[in-house]
Amino acid sequence: MSTRGIYGLSGSGIDVDSMVRVGMMSKQKQYDKMYKEQTKNQWRKDAYADLYADLTKFNNATMSNYKMSTTTSPMNTSSSKSTVATASANADAAVMTHTVNVTDLASNAYLLSHDHVKRANTSASASKSLYLKDMLFDQTTQASLQAAMSAPGFDRNQTLVKFEVADGQDETAHKRQLSFSYEDIFGSNETLNDLASRFNSAGVNIRASYDTANDTFSLYQKSGGDGNKILLSIAQDGSAESANGKRLIQNLDLAQSEQTTDASGNLTSTLSAPIAFAAHAGTHEIGGDETSYESGVSVAGTDALSSIFTPAGGMDHSASFVIKHGTKSATVSLADVTTDDYDSLVTAINAAAASVPGMDLQAARDPMTGRIKIGNTNPANTGNVSFDVSSSLQTNAAANGRSLLNAMKFVSDKKLTADTTGVDAAGKSATAVIDGKTYKSDTGKILVAGVSYTLQSKGSTSIAVSQDTDKLVENVKKFVEDYNKMIDKLNGMYTEKQYSDYQPLTKEQEAAMTKEQVAKWNEKAKSGLFYHDQNVGKIISSMREAIYTPVDSVEGKYNTMMSLGISSETNQGHLKLDEDKLKKAIAADPNAVRQVFSNLGEVKNADGTTSTNYKNEGAVNRISDALYANLKTMKKYAGNSSKIDDASQLGDLMKSLQTKMTNFQKLLDGFEKSLYKKYDAMEVAIQRLGVSMNYITGGR
Repeated sequence: MSTRGIYGLSGSGIDVDSMVRVGMMSKQKQYDKMYKEQTKNQWRKDAYADLYADLTKFNNATMSNYKMSTTTSPMNTSSSKSTVATASANADAAVMTHTVNVTDLASNAYLLSHDHVKRANTSASASKSLYLKDMLFDQTTQASLQAAMSAPGFDRNQTLVKFEVADGQDETAHKRQLSFSYEDIFGSNETLNDLASRFNSAGVNIRASYDTANDTFSLYQKSGGDGNKILLSIAQDGSAESANGKRLIQNLDLAQSEQTTDASGNLTSTLSAPIAFAAHAGTHEIGGDETSYESGVSVAGTDALSSIFTPAGGMDHSASFVIKHGTKSATVSLADVTTDDYDSLVTAINAAAASVPGMDLQAARDPMTGRIKIGNTNPANTGNVSFDVSSSLQTNAAANGRSLLNAMKFVSDKKLTADTTGVDAAGKSATAVIDGKTYKSDTGKILVAGVSYTLQSKGSTSIAVSQDTDKLVENVKKFVEDYNKMIDKLNGMYTEKQYSDYQPLTKEQEAAMTKEQVAKWNEKAKSGLFYHDQNVGKIISSMREAIYTPVDSVEGKYNTMMSLGISSETNQGHLKLDEDKLKKAIAADPNAVRQVFSNLGEVKNADGTTSTNYKNEGAVNRISDALYANLKTMKKYAGNSSKIDDASQLGDLMKSLQTKMTNFQKLLDGFEKSLYKKYDAMEVAIQRLGVSMNYITGGR
């Protein structure tokens, strides 16, 4: 409220402000009551938010830990020779001794320059050159190629070097073609580091690097095992770019690094001689199972054939392939795939077939779908159709013929491939004979019957698995400790004393007190916010019930927490542990101990679905389920934060009260103004009366 000062300028001596405050007193009390109520609501909401966070953490972190088999059924393992193999065991492992014979260790494919990178340019100035051009070409060839690049109309972006990299040979392998243009080699002057970057960004599971200090290039497969490889392939297609790709790989001078074990069982690495290029036969024929085929792509008749593939490098853009019909065959030839269109292809196929007597074959492009169909025109001819490009042909025409047929997708799941040559390096899978059975692993880790073996070196060892009683006792003690911390906290909140004489302070009251006085007052005022709170009471009772209710799914006498030595020492649910009783239970039935804590309690319903039966659940899962349900209820009532705009019941109540307070404040302001207006009028009247009295009395 505003302060208008002391009136009485007329000599009345009336303290208007005091009179207004008196007049406002009853209504101010109404507002203060709402303010205090809202303050207490905010305290309760803040307290609920803190409790929600504490219970969520307790449920998600603390209780979840006691559901894990590593906690409720810890196992010990020991190795007679840990340099050969070590192990860990989970709750499913049997208490027994296993025999382990390690015959091979896992390793990754790893290629490294045997000596150093070789260079085609043998000049003294190029002896340590990083440029790919010096690895590929001598000085004379470099000059010739650069001169050709300067010719009018020369396409500097055409491929000069190409090869393929793959990280395996099965259907899951990643295969990518790496290529360098004239511009890359001579314009941008790309280096060995750029080559490494091409490998690393290719999308294969292989990494590359160049060591400047030692002038060595390295490639390694990120995954171990004999199925994970480093494959560098160059097509034997007779093209200059493939020949250059082969020279580039050869000049890396790659050798394979292999891990071996010496007589003492120590790991050592050896480097092979430079790897020789191996030849691989390609695929030269596809089809032959059907009497007709339809392309898997749609094209326009006037589109250039090269619109769906990249022609081989060089000036020769011709293409050729063989089409077969039964025992008959014809060669289809095209002059230039960059200018010949798909109508030309259809014409060429039909002309080739017509030139062979008895070859009842015709091609056509469906104008509706754009797909090219090739099929038998004579029902009496039962011969099937196939396509052929000899994998050994090393010409641009053969390369373009392969690419065209593959891109057309007449046989979508198969491809024509040229003969290749290249480097083939593979990792090695770890091999171990465990309890008489052979196992392989790409990582050197093997999981069998709940025991995880880590293979360290070749040799033999025995792995003993036993129940870790000391660890289990320690874990149970920690559970009791964690449970007691939470149940004691909840009990403290539920029974905390209330001080009815200490209500929230108004702003005017706080202003009249020191900070220390306010803090001490609020400590009392906030006490007992959860006194006999319904939500807190439900949580306490559900936690205690979870502890004391027997687990019906556990057979035998060890089916309760009390049978394991865990009981309540007070009527507040605070637990105590009898360690001797617990150890006796562990020795008698360790599985029962685990189930009493963490059994899932799942049961099959008549309709095939599963549900949870409370009586079959372990105590920890019961606590967790109860907390989850109670937290949902708590969130619905009070939310999970201090914000009031959270659709909770308490939040909605606070919003409603806030609106009521805002409206009431407007009424207060209006009422205050009306009082001042009334007393203003009274003051004026008194002033006038004073003037009149002076006139009547003559100033006496």
